[in-house]
Amino acid sequence: MRATEAFIIGAGPYGLSISTHLTGRKIDHVIVGRPMDTWRSHMPTGMYLKSEPYGSDMSAPQAGYDLAGYCRSERRPGVQRGTPVPIGQFLDYADWYIGHLVPGVSDVTVTEIKAVSDGFVMSFADTESVVARSVVVATGLMGHTFVPAELSGLPSDLVSHTADHTEFDRFRGRRVAVVGAGSSALETAALLHEAGAEVTLVYRSPDSPLWGSRVPAQKPLTHNKLCEGWKCPFWNTPAAFRLLPQDMRVVKARTVLGPLGAWWLKDRVEGVVEMLGTTQVVDAKPSGSGVRLSILSPAGSSSREFDHVVAGTGYRVDVAHVGCLSADLLAQVATRAGYPVLTRNGESTVPGLYFAGALGAFGLGPSMRFIAGTHNLADRLASSVARRASANAERPAGPDSGDQSAQAGDGLAYQNTA
Repeated sequence: MRATEAFIIGAGPYGLSISTHLTGRKIDHVIVGRPMDTWRSHMPTGMYLKSEPYGSDMSAPQAGYDLAGYCRSERRPGVQRGTPVPIGQFLDYADWYIGHLVPGVSDVTVTEIKAVSDGFVMSFADTESVVARSVVVATGLMGHTFVPAELSGLPSDLVSHTADHTEFDRFRGRRVAVVGAGSSALETAALLHEAGAEVTLVYRSPDSPLWGSRVPAQKPLTHNKLCEGWKCPFWNTPAAFRLLPQDMRVVKARTVLGPLGAWWLKDRVEGVVEMLGTTQVVDAKPSGSGVRLSILSPAGSSSREFDHVVAGTGYRVDVAHVGCLSADLLAQVATRAGYPVLTRNGESTVPGLYFAGALGAFGLGPSMRFIAGTHNLADRLASSVARRASANAERPAGPDSGDQSAQAGDGLAYQNTA
C-alpha cells in the first residue's frame, strides 16, 4: 500500500491548481483522474467559454502560467479582452499547463475512500490502495447534472442533458426542444440550429433570455478574475461571503452569476430559433418515435411533438452524489442544503478531508463554480495541508498509526446541519 501526504481526486482546473501549489510547497501527493475530462468529453465542439480570457486562468504558485503566458510561450495569438475564448484554445492551454506543472496525473478511478485513524485509504478497481493523511475531492460537476422530474422518466434516446453532447450532427433535420434559458441551454440551441436541427427553446421566465453585455475596452476600477462591477469584490472574496447568514449563502452560492447568455450568443439565438417564454413543461411522454411535451403558458395548456428533448437545466450540487465516499465517511461530513460545511481553507468537518470547486460554493462563495475560484482556494488549501504535514511530521500516515490527527482548519465552530 503506497503512502503519501495528500491525495487529490479530480484533474480539472481545481485539482490541477491545487497540485501545483502542493508541489510548490514540496508536499508529496498523488493526483488521479482523466485530465480536463469534463471539458473534453462533456462540452460541445465549437463552444466558447462564457468567462473573459482573464477569468480562464488556472492558479499556479509561479507567474507566467496563465492563458496569456501560454500564448506568449507558444507564439500563438492572444485572446483580447472582450473576445470569447474558443474551447479548443482553452484545452490547448490546459495541456500546456499540465505538461509543465502537473505531468504525473494518474488516469485511475477511485472506488472508495475510507477514514482511518490518522488519514484515509483510497481503493481502486485495478491497482493497489493508497493511504494519505489529507484528501482533496475536486471531482467537478458531472455527478450533479439535473434533469427535472417532468423529463426524468423518458428513455435516454428521447431526453438528454446538455452535458451529454459534444457534437450535434445527428440532430440534423430533427425537431429538438431545449428546456432552459441559461448559458448552456442557449449555446446548445445555437449549435443545434447551426447543425441543421429545428429548435424550440422552452423556458419559464416571463422575460426573454437575459444577455450579458460586452465588457468595455478599459477595465473598470472594480474588477477581478471572477467578474466586473461593484459587487464583484464581495462575491470573489470568501472571507466576506462567509459573513452572510447561512440561508442567504445557500441562495447566493447557486444564483450569483447564474443563468445569463453570453453577449456573443444573442444574434445566434434571438430571431433564429423558436422561443417559448413563460412556458413550463408539465409532462413528457413517448409518442411514436419521439416525445410529446405537455406545456403550460399564459395562453393555456397545450402539447407539442418533438423528436428529442435536451435539458439545459444545469446542476444541483450534493455531496451525497460523490460516489466514492464511504457511507461512514459521508455521515461525518456536516452539510447545508447538500453542500459540505467548510473552513476558509476548504476543509470539511472531517479533519483532512477537503472539497474544491462547485462543492465549495456554500463555504467559500460563488467563485467556486468558476475557474476564477482556483485563485481563491488553491494556495490556502495547500497551506493547510502543509500545516497538517508539519504538525504530524513524526507520525507516519496510515491505518496502523494509532492516533487521531488534529483539526487543521481556521477555528470555525461547526454545527451538524444535514
